[in-house]
Amino acid sequence: MVKGLDYSDIQIKGLDHVEKHLLALSDNVKLFFEIISGGSGDPDFCVVRLRSHAMAAALVSWFNGRDLISFKQWCYVSGKLESIMFQRELKNWYPAYLLLMPLLSDHEGLIQWFASNDQPFDMIRVNDPATVEFHGYQALLALRGEWRTLEERCLQIIGNSSTEMKKYEIDHRFYLALSRQDLSSMEATLQELTSPKVAQVRNAEHAFGFTEKLIGTHAVIYAKIAWRHGLKVRVDTPWIPEKWLPIEPLDNYLDPYEFMRNFKV
Repeated sequence: MVKGLDYSDIQIKGLDHVEKHLLALSDNVKLFFEIISGGSGDPDFCVVRLRSHAMAAALVSWFNGRDLISFKQWCYVSGKLESIMFQRELKNWYPAYLLLMPLLSDHEGLIQWFASNDQPFDMIRVNDPATVEFHGYQALLALRGEWRTLEERCLQIIGNSSTEMKKYEIDHRFYLALSRQDLSSMEATLQELTSPKVAQVRNAEHAFGFTEKLIGTHAVIYAKIAWRHGLKVRVDTPWIPEKWLPIEPLDNYLDPYEFMRNFKV
């Protein structure tokens, strides 16, 4: 039980929601694959749908069966399909939450692909604390371990955020603690991020349709980044599944769709 939030009840509803979407998407996987392979229709839309299918399959694998191997395999599929979308069509930037599936897959090549993929970013906007790009770029700096730059940017924005970006100061406080290797401050910040008051707002952002009732998406990403740098944060909250945090790659990862094999990570 999370004080103020009945997590078990929320999780049941969240899992039911994801399972329904997985069933609907599964019925169309063959069609999506045929459109992508044949080049007819809207192949980009179909890649998005396959990515969603893989993400749903990953979440169901864990929350319905506690199958960590299947979970990581599907996270890899979802993450690689995300990378393929970038390779097919260059984007201007991407938010931190797109790192969720790659990080949870523990596939080093895929994670490094995203960590080094800063070409889409407009560096003028990246360095402007008033923009969403500033926030998104923090995750890449953290992932790469660029501590001095990350610390400087955190000090630049904390206490100076725009009204729109104020709610993300807690994220920058985590990044500041990470840049200083301050384990206790990182854990305290993650505890706050997954507290009932904050979680009910931050878990429900528009992009978190599958995860909002199952995990704290940003909190999981930050905890996973910390573990990748040897900082084994632990927080007493169901919003960050503890079994997901150790860095334990699978022996093998499979590309279930033939077209995926044409893209390298």
